[in-house]
Amino acid sequence: MWWLDPKTASFPFSAIPVPHNPSSTSGAGSCLCHSHPLAVGNNTQSQRERGRFWNTAQQTRVTSVRILIPNHSGRKKKKKQNPKLNQKRPSQLLFPKGEVEQIAMMKPKGQTEHDEGMLEYLEDLIGSARLKEPIQTLCRRVELLNERRGEKLNRVKMVEKEKDALEEDKNKAIEFLCLENQIFKEKNQMCQYYMKFNKITKFIEENKEKFTQLDLQDVKVRENLKHAKSKAKKLEKQLQKDKEKVEELKNVPATSAKAIEDATAKKELLAKDKDKEEAKLRQVLASLQEETKGIQKEKEGKEKELMEFSKEVTEARSSMELAQSELELYLSRYNSAVARLSQAQEALQSTSNTLKERKAAIRDIAGKLPQAEQQLKEKEDALEKLGREESGAKDLLRNLRRKVEEAKSSLAQSRSRGKVLEALLQQKKCGNIPGLYGRLGDLGAIDDKYDVAISSSCGALDHIVVDTIDTAQACVNFLKAGRIGVATFIALDKMAVWEKEMKKIPTPENAPRLFDLVKVKDPKVRLAFYFALRNTLVAKNLEEATRIAFQKEKRWRVVTLQGQIIEVSGTMTGGGGKVMKGRMGSSVVMDISEEEISKMESQLQKDSKRAVQCEEEKSQLEEAIRKLQQDIREMRNTSEKYTASIQGFSEQEIDLKNQTKELEANVAAAAPDKTKQKELEKVLEDYERVAEKAKKMEEEVKRLHQLIMDTNNQKLKAQQDKIDKIDKEIDECSSAITKAQVAARTADRNLKKSEEALQRTEKEMEDNEKEMKNLAAELTTLEDKATEVMNECRNAEEALPAVQEEQKNLVEEMKMIRDAEHALQSEALSIKLKIEQIDSHISTHQGKVKFWQKEISKLSLHSIEGQAPEELRVLSEEELEALHEPDALSKKIALLEAQRQQLRPNLGAIAEYRNKEELYLKHVEELDNITSERDKFREAFEELRKQRLNEFMAGFNVITNKLKENYQMLTLGGDAELELVDSLDPFSEGIMFSVRPPKKSWKKIFNLSGGEKTLSSLALVFALHHYKPTPLYFMDEIDAALDFKNVSIVAFYIYEQTRNAQFIIISLRNNMFEIADRLIGIYKTQNTTKSVATNPKILAVKGLKELGLPECSVAQK
Repeated sequence: MWWLDPKTASFPFSAIPVPHNPSSTSGAGSCLCHSHPLAVGNNTQSQRERGRFWNTAQQTRVTSVRILIPNHSGRKKKKKQNPKLNQKRPSQLLFPKGEVEQIAMMKPKGQTEHDEGMLEYLEDLIGSARLKEPIQTLCRRVELLNERRGEKLNRVKMVEKEKDALEEDKNKAIEFLCLENQIFKEKNQMCQYYMKFNKITKFIEENKEKFTQLDLQDVKVRENLKHAKSKAKKLEKQLQKDKEKVEELKNVPATSAKAIEDATAKKELLAKDKDKEEAKLRQVLASLQEETKGIQKEKEGKEKELMEFSKEVTEARSSMELAQSELELYLSRYNSAVARLSQAQEALQSTSNTLKERKAAIRDIAGKLPQAEQQLKEKEDALEKLGREESGAKDLLRNLRRKVEEAKSSLAQSRSRGKVLEALLQQKKCGNIPGLYGRLGDLGAIDDKYDVAISSSCGALDHIVVDTIDTAQACVNFLKAGRIGVATFIALDKMAVWEKEMKKIPTPENAPRLFDLVKVKDPKVRLAFYFALRNTLVAKNLEEATRIAFQKEKRWRVVTLQGQIIEVSGTMTGGGGKVMKGRMGSSVVMDISEEEISKMESQLQKDSKRAVQCEEEKSQLEEAIRKLQQDIREMRNTSEKYTASIQGFSEQEIDLKNQTKELEANVAAAAPDKTKQKELEKVLEDYERVAEKAKKMEEEVKRLHQLIMDTNNQKLKAQQDKIDKIDKEIDECSSAITKAQVAARTADRNLKKSEEALQRTEKEMEDNEKEMKNLAAELTTLEDKATEVMNECRNAEEALPAVQEEQKNLVEEMKMIRDAEHALQSEALSIKLKIEQIDSHISTHQGKVKFWQKEISKLSLHSIEGQAPEELRVLSEEELEALHEPDALSKKIALLEAQRQQLRPNLGAIAEYRNKEELYLKHVEELDNITSERDKFREAFEELRKQRLNEFMAGFNVITNKLKENYQMLTLGGDAELELVDSLDPFSEGIMFSVRPPKKSWKKIFNLSGGEKTLSSLALVFALHHYKPTPLYFMDEIDAALDFKNVSIVAFYIYEQTRNAQFIIISLRNNMFEIADRLIGIYKTQNTTKSVATNPKILAVKGLKELGLPECSVAQK
């Protein structure tokens, strides 16, 4: 057997003739067949003709072992498995005798789940069968979701029906409440003017202050912007100057070179002019010699005398230089010793002074260091004490701030309490009911985590706790007498029976008991909480609650953190969109007044100031400690350094003293001979005397020369001026040359400095530009803010006149009231006389006032769902005066009450309707969720179904087209095709194989003859090979039912296909195996099967060579 990658090589074609009637009497128990596939390469056609059919490339990774036993069964082993071979179906590789016809004889579709029809076979080959299981899973999921959706839909319809049934009762109840609100709404208005006026005034003042601040910022920003612009202009000028200077410096080398060249040329011309003018000057001097002849003669005599005296001066100078050399040599040792002595004395003095200074510094440090350390210790102690004080102050401040917040919260909660509780607490403050504790929910606290749980499961949180049953009876009597309302009371003296039950108990899964989570300020009220909660447990969710509640030994009452409750009886309540919470806070509500809160806030401000003061003092102390620590560290370092250096300086001082003594001795020993020194000094004095005389003679010669020059100046002045002018110009040229040379040498350095200055200026301009942009942006922001503030202020000021007008009216009204008051005061005397008569009426009307006050206290508006909450309006004096006929109002009220009596609604229907509506909305939400989930899975199901259909139809079309092509080729004119039994759904009825043999009508394949079936099946096999090629095929007697012509057609077709696959064919037909590349004959001797492998083409080539015929005939065959 051979195998090779079909993409890179062609494959040989082998045929195995099978012997007839094999004997089964062999004594062997089994036999093994090892297969070693090789990778082979293509050879040329000439090589194939000479019998060389392939080139072995390398050993592959597959070894196949076949074990055969006498009962015609066997097993196959595979070693070093190649993953690519596992991807092929066995039916694509192996075609035993009769198997080809069986493929074509398949039913259109398998009848059962495990049957395989043409549909399953092709779908498995195409690959769309992988989607069958996901599609079935999604289909089942969609059906299950449809069932659940139907249940939810039925539940929604049922709840909707119940809700609609309650709607009429709910509407009647709402109508009743509206009527009651209409009855109660006969009083309430007039207020909030001054609040509004003060608020607007304050708002205007705040905006004006804000605008003032913004205006100041605007002025500041504008000044900065102005400064930045001015700076920008200066920088631009400086930049222009720097650029000009840089350009100028860049031209300096060339300019300097040209200037040097011009000045040098000019200097040469001037030198020539000077020579000419000096020649002229000499001619003039020659003409003037006669006029100055006497003076010139005297000058020459003096010069001659000076020259003669110069010899004496020269001799004196030589003697002086020699004497001076001797004197210096004579005094050098002495002077050197004196210099060394002077240096040693200076070093000794410096060392002594340093030593004294350092000793004094050490003594000073020794005195200051303890004081500094003592100060440091005192300040550290003070800092520690201040730290404790600050910590205590902050803790006190934190606790006090928390108490103030709690007090404010308690006051806010007490203000929001009902009128019944408020009236009872007022009686407690007055001392009428001292045994009243308060509302149960206000007497305890619980973590916010359990707020929903306790609010949902404890209905007694609104009950009022009292000490005894007598106190409860007193509260009831008070409420009845005042017609305030009703309340439920918990008497602590009756709760003693629950004291034993309060102890901690073991719970399932260690679930917390809600009672144990409640924190109380007064331990006495714990009995009341246990009475209200009992052994209710808390669970995280409903699943855990169900598991905890239904224990084998005992059932428990459990509430979840979401407010769902499972009772001991097994009933379950809770859920819905709205949960109950806020009936108990996270801290115990305190009974406190506004005055106490004000005192606490005042104390809080004092403590806050003290805490800030402590922080400031602490910061100052820390700074002082840091400075002291630094000073102490420096003093210690200095002391240690000076102490370490004192010994060195002391030793150095001793050495210098000894050295000074030695140097003094050396100076005394090196002292020169006074006589010799005086002789040498006398020679120097003689020279100075002769030199002084020579100097006087030189001055006399100079005087005479000057006299001559003065005499000749008048005549020589013009010529001398020309020479001087030329000399001046020459000097100017030399100066220009020097200046140019200096400029050229310094040009690079100055250019670099100028470029650096230019870069600094440019960077400064960029920074200034950024600053200007920032200032402009800030100015724009300030202008926007100012505009906004101005608009708000303008709006407030526009609203202010109306308020002021209203204020003016009220002020006038108040003035009228005051005038009336003054008039009443003037009439006080006369009224006083009538008081006695009125007193009797007052007593009567006071009783009526109390009655009506009680009646008013009973009035309160109902909150109606869907409408804004309303409060009773307080009528103004004008409105009260406008009520001239209170009887009409009474009749109206009586009429409304009569209508109310006729209604007699079921007020509980509102709450019941609300619950049903919440339940309805919950079920609708569940229905929407499951519908969306169903749609999502249904969409996925449809996508997979379409994907399966598209993949299958694409492969099916390729296979059926190739089938038709192959059949026409094999039968030379026939036709075959795969038909969908149901064209709309190919997976419902399967696939039918229809064939039209040449010159015959269309038939189903199972109605064909054996040869026709074989050809049809082979056409299908080759079409499948085209769609999904396989590198190796085994075919067992596929030509058994074919005639000579068809066998030849199939054989040559297979031979052509060996370019892309390897075919191993078992055949008894000579026109099949004679064209094989390799022939293996099977025979049996001694009851043992044996094989002989030959290459027919090699044998043919050898035979032709022996006969002397050309080899091309083999190819022709």
